[in-house]
Amino acid sequence: MPVFGWFFLLIVLGGIIVGSFVHKYRYRNMNLIYTAFGQENYFNIIAKLKADGVAYKVRIPGQAFGDRERPVIDNTQYDIYVKNTDAHLAADALRK
Repeated sequence: MPVFGWFFLLIVLGGIIVGSFVHKYRYRNMNLIYTAFGQENYFNIIAKLKADGVAYKVRIPGQAFGDRERPVIDNTQYDIYVKNTDAHLAADALRK
C-alpha cells in the first residue's frame, strides 16, 4: 500500500476514535429517557418535558452532516437525554 493509503487510513481511524471519545464524554452524565420516531412524536415528548421544566438534549443518530433530504414518511430517530439527577422528573413528566 502506498504511503498515501496508510496516511489516509490513519486519519480515518483517528477520526473514528476521537469521535467515539467525544460522544462518550458529551453524554456521560446523561440518561437516555426516550427514543422518538418522527417529528410529531418528538414534539409531543418535548412539550411534556418543557411543561415540567426538565432540561434535555437531543441526538439524531445517523444524520450525515445535516442531511437536507426529507423523506415523505418521517421516521427520523430522536434520542432524548436528560441529566441523571433529573431522570425521575422526566419519567414523571412522560407519564402525564
